[in-house]
Amino acid sequence: MVILTHFFQPKPQTRTFKINKNRPQHMTPPRSTVTPLNILIFGGTGDANRIAADLLQEFGSDVRLQLSLAGRTSAPRLPDGIPVRIGGFGGAEGIISWLGSEKIDLVIDSTHPYATQISSHIAQACHAVATPCVQFQRTAWQKTDKDRWIMVKSLAEAAQILPDHGKRALIASGRKDLAHFEGLEKTWLLVRTVESPKEPFNLAFGEWLIARGPFTVEGEIELLQRHNIDVIVSKNSGGDATEAKILAARELNIPIIMVERPGVSPVEQAEKTQEIIEKIRNTLAKH
Repeated sequence: MVILTHFFQPKPQTRTFKINKNRPQHMTPPRSTVTPLNILIFGGTGDANRIAADLLQEFGSDVRLQLSLAGRTSAPRLPDGIPVRIGGFGGAEGIISWLGSEKIDLVIDSTHPYATQISSHIAQACHAVATPCVQFQRTAWQKTDKDRWIMVKSLAEAAQILPDHGKRALIASGRKDLAHFEGLEKTWLLVRTVESPKEPFNLAFGEWLIARGPFTVEGEIELLQRHNIDVIVSKNSGGDATEAKILAARELNIPIIMVERPGVSPVEQAEKTQEIIEKIRNTLAKH
């Protein structure tokens, strides 16, 4: 079922016009002849909100924005002045139907870097109906000489090697696929998630910590020391909100079992909002 919530229309740009007394005063002031560009933004991170706000500020009424969220978080942070759709589409076919009914001109995939299934469906749908699509990929964290990263391809692999690298672990990889860490008897787990996991997970040897970023380096250092953490499991999500744990681990010389990023979708890529703005500006010029 599709649920519409927080549905607001962007405020129109305000313009001031001088009245020419020699002309009839009932005449309508001139308006922009630009047809608004219908843009659908797939969210899942704070990046989507920032992109939407930047586009509204840059283009105003020349764009009509929609934000789509999967609804995995019960209390997501929602932007003001932008229609928000919460809920799944039912795969690529559902997205195709929405693109047609809403007459979408451009799609921006700003979902989480590890949300491969929805990104795949977005790419399939856009290719099927020839709708331009840009995948926003925030820059991944970069390893330095002071970092101790053990690279793995999945959380299953991370759980398998975890006992070899520490006895007290911070699991900061999100709330999906935590079942891989069940049954670890030699490693105590501090599992930090934004919300409790929906999937069953028996944390027999450890502790839950429900917390939402952004975090500070000082706060992360205090957390790691208080719980005597000697290894961290993380995804290379990038961004500022959760980077503090990477910097804290570097400061304390704690190893991180880092899950590699999956490959990008077969669509146009952007690492900065300015790249998206330039694409929209060029599209509007031809619109």
